[in-house]
Amino acid sequence: MALDSLNSLVFFLIAVAVLVSFHEFGHFIVARWAGVKVLRFSVGFGQTIWRRQKGPDATEYVVGLIPLGGYVKMLDEREGEVAPAERHQAFNRKSLTRRVLIVAAGPAANLILAVILYWIIGVLGSQDLDPVVGRVAPASLAEQSGFEKGDRILAIDGRPVFGWSEHRLYLMNEIGRANPIEFDVERSDGAQKSLAVSVSQLSDAAFSPSVLSGLIGITPRLPVYPPTIGGVVPDGPAARAGMVQNDRVRGIDGQQIDDWQALVEKIASHPGQSLRFQIERDGALLDFTIIPDSVENEGQTVGRIGVFAPEPPALDPYLVDTRYGPVQGLLKGAETTWIMSAVTVKLFAQMLSGRSSTEHLSGPITIARFAGQSASLGLSQFLAFLAVLSVSLGLINLLPIPVLDGGHLVYFLIEGITRRPIPERVMMWGQQLGISIIVVLMGLAFYNDLSGLFV
Repeated sequence: MALDSLNSLVFFLIAVAVLVSFHEFGHFIVARWAGVKVLRFSVGFGQTIWRRQKGPDATEYVVGLIPLGGYVKMLDEREGEVAPAERHQAFNRKSLTRRVLIVAAGPAANLILAVILYWIIGVLGSQDLDPVVGRVAPASLAEQSGFEKGDRILAIDGRPVFGWSEHRLYLMNEIGRANPIEFDVERSDGAQKSLAVSVSQLSDAAFSPSVLSGLIGITPRLPVYPPTIGGVVPDGPAARAGMVQNDRVRGIDGQQIDDWQALVEKIASHPGQSLRFQIERDGALLDFTIIPDSVENEGQTVGRIGVFAPEPPALDPYLVDTRYGPVQGLLKGAETTWIMSAVTVKLFAQMLSGRSSTEHLSGPITIARFAGQSASLGLSQFLAFLAVLSVSLGLINLLPIPVLDGGHLVYFLIEGITRRPIPERVMMWGQQLGISIIVVLMGLAFYNDLSGLFV
């Protein structure tokens, strides 16, 4: 447990350092291009642990002890005395256009970083589930649209499909639209069909990354778990009835049970009700009567008998490799960043309107956990985590909140309309308001983090 926490902390700090450095580098490089003198480029706050400066008039590069942010300090007459010979290099003396570009460069750098990260992921390649339908949920949108078990998805709205989750972001962004989503599929007999799935009725659906399974109603083909007991919970209903590890369930109440999923569904649908199990043990058939416990799960009462699934079968035959060339990967990276940005903006809007829970707002504790988990899954997963975080950081900084880049851009917009700078007193009020908003948001994020730890 301690090792996992340390692992999460290390990768969280790596993620913050990369994202903050890139963000501040965006401000830095455009400021230098615009002729603004940069006094300090800092990654981290607090006590300086590393410093470099070539000369008294050169930029000072600093790494702070607390790696939870960073900043670029530019020459500015509003923040101190500026020598007459250097006033032409002050930020406040630059044209409105140049100031806008300098401020917007930070969020833009984060979006560019996301494109680069998604490009690297595409070129390196990754594994995904084969896009073959393993199950169609009864009465689902998929069943209504004509999906069948064994259908291979060839394209979604004309976009070629090579892996099951390849277009998950695209689907998340399209849920609720007026026009149906077009799926081109190939049947097990080789026939090709075009299936239209109407998603307009899902406009008020809760935010969910599981579009295909959770909203449309199809799940991928996966290895079949046999209905063999992998373990028994001591003192659970199954243990009390005499069930042991390696028992194979042949039937329940006369209904044949062929796989683990069927076993789970049958038990879950009979909480507190007596079930007659037919068990095969060492070649002999045995009968057990078991009453599943009633358990609350996601607002529903389901049955549980206290058994574990067997060891999972090999997944390799169900996986495919997805890889892109350099040019195709770059285009895919740009598209993925664009769609991720659109999805993130929609989620922000849903949280503000109350249509989506603020539980999606995460703080450093949750982010650190995800950092460690993604790193443990491999380089591609960690890079994908960084890309998502980079998009979020870029968009959050564009929010029209004073103290954020978006707040400064609002000031510049007002200055462009009124033809005069915002009075410093008004800016100070805005700064205080912005800090208050940030404190509230961070408090909510920390609350969500702590709630997640103790649930």
